[in-house]
Amino acid sequence: MGRAAMSIQILDIVIYSAGRDPRTISLKPGKVNIITGESGTGKSSLIDIVDYCLGSSTCNIPHGIMARTIDWYALRMTDGSSEHFVARRAPDRGKTTTTDAYYLTGSTLSIPPIDRLTVTTTIDAVMARIELATGIGSNRHTPPEGATRPELSASIRHTLAYVFQKQTEISQPGFLFHGQSDHWVAQSIKDTFPYFIGAVEDDHVELSARLRALRRDLRSKETELARSLSLTGEARVDGLVAEAKGVGLIPQEFVAESFSDAVDALRAAGQTTAEEQLEIVASQVDQVELVRLSSERTGLRARLHNVNDELQAMTALRKEEGGYASETGEQIARLESIDLLDDSETNDCPVCSQRLPSTMPTVEELRTELGRARDQLKNVLKHTPGLDTLISEKATELDSLKGALRNNWSTLESLRASDARLQSMRDAASRRAHVLGRISLTLESLPTTQDREKFNNEIAALREQVEAIESLLSDANTQERTSSIMNRLGDLMTRWARHLELEHSGIPFRLDPKKLLVVADSDDGPIPMNRMGSGATWLGCHLIALLALHDFFVRKNRPVPRFLFLDQPSQVYFPADQGRNVNQVDVHDEDRIAIVRIFRLIQQVVQDLSPRLQVIITEHADITEPWYQEAVIERWRDGVALVPAEWDDGRNVGTPS
Repeated sequence: MGRAAMSIQILDIVIYSAGRDPRTISLKPGKVNIITGESGTGKSSLIDIVDYCLGSSTCNIPHGIMARTIDWYALRMTDGSSEHFVARRAPDRGKTTTTDAYYLTGSTLSIPPIDRLTVTTTIDAVMARIELATGIGSNRHTPPEGATRPELSASIRHTLAYVFQKQTEISQPGFLFHGQSDHWVAQSIKDTFPYFIGAVEDDHVELSARLRALRRDLRSKETELARSLSLTGEARVDGLVAEAKGVGLIPQEFVAESFSDAVDALRAAGQTTAEEQLEIVASQVDQVELVRLSSERTGLRARLHNVNDELQAMTALRKEEGGYASETGEQIARLESIDLLDDSETNDCPVCSQRLPSTMPTVEELRTELGRARDQLKNVLKHTPGLDTLISEKATELDSLKGALRNNWSTLESLRASDARLQSMRDAASRRAHVLGRISLTLESLPTTQDREKFNNEIAALREQVEAIESLLSDANTQERTSSIMNRLGDLMTRWARHLELEHSGIPFRLDPKKLLVVADSDDGPIPMNRMGSGATWLGCHLIALLALHDFFVRKNRPVPRFLFLDQPSQVYFPADQGRNVNQVDVHDEDRIAIVRIFRLIQQVVQDLSPRLQVIITEHADITEPWYQEAVIERWRDGVALVPAEWDDGRNVGTPS
């Protein structure tokens, strides 16, 4: 991964106010930079300014003269080869943030005047560029299974935990890193810590993607090989030979002497044509007779239905003729009573001799009707014997067909009883076709020995690559590498704790990355920082841990900014509100000696790493030692402050320290 050799250091902290020249605090890269001054001059706000220009989601600049007068905040930085100028507009009144930003980069930059500052980009886009300069590559932390927090990618915002120590943090017993008092910030520090110290690979994301691709290829190859082996294994082939014997495709007496013999037998069986299979089925005992009887039964049943339909039609016709003859006979019997009457034509009733209202048919007319009825009855009676004959013949034919069907059924049952294999023969034909299909598939999929060897070689190579990347990405490997790094840091911390004469010095000190605390390992067990005794010890623990980390970051070229910003470390020994001046005590004063040790240690570490580490210290103390005075870049006393008084146009200045 292409990482800047030096990461980033701060060249200038700049504030702008409309209509005025910018106020610039120039810093020396690779050196200790001390800004000393009185309370209320804005020293402690410098960390907030740098934080805001490095992408903070809120502007924590205090209310007062700064909020009233400053329009833009800016940083000029170097990554060792190029310079970066980042300006971020102050939030509008009543707002806490803005994304409006201005960005320049080049080999050498000058501080632009305020009239050149325009909104050209967003602070998020600027931070993406600064992350590249810092050397932060693609990375991702995946929480352990069951955790509810999302995956996390380390960014420049996470590095700030290691570069800022505010006045309220630098001697805090329960928290070591900037922002750690917030639970979610503490968790993000724990999650990204292995990446920043190099316990996980820099190209973790790329390796993870590569691992997923390799695992996918490996599963595909293993599946393909397993399918090949399942088709070509001796047990599989022997099973197919046995099935082929069972359905008659291979002779029962065949015995394979080798795997190749079995394959050859399957090849021969697989070449059996469909016509040959039909011939095998048709040649089975009684198969032809069974087909004939079934066909005959179908014909008999069809004829039986036809004859039965004809007989029912004839019987219905016979019934119709009989009904007609009966009615005609009754009519003749009534008409024959005409012979009881005389031939006189009268309109009187023959019974009561009364005159009838209408004319009655004459006797002659009734006798004519009688003759016609007798002729019709004769015609019906003349055809009836022929129909009766047909009905008799059809009934006989129907009985004959029923008998033939009974005989056919009896013959079929006898045939089935004499050869119970007929049904199994039909099933055998289906099984034979199924086995032929499986044989064909097996033979087509049969790889050569060279194919299997190629599969095995490819799988072995993929497994080797997967195991190598899994080893790099494994939690166990990460923990092992983290422990190794912590041991190396512990050696420095132990030595520096002895130099600062901290409580428990003389026993091993170390950094606990799970609890984010400094721990001293005594004979009675570990002693965490929050159980140690004094503010001086807590301050010392912060310093030895952060200096050891930055020593490691520099020497291992880790993607963390190359500056450490400390706010008023001397407050533990010389609180500003007590008016005790470090220069007004005896040179043998223990507190003075202790604070001198601290500054000398910081200076020595910076010199050892020069020019790759910059330390910026804001201090109330102004120690009258040559080496200290050389490090002072500004003094904010006697009216000198971060914000020039004239910027406020005579309004009250109330900038907190």
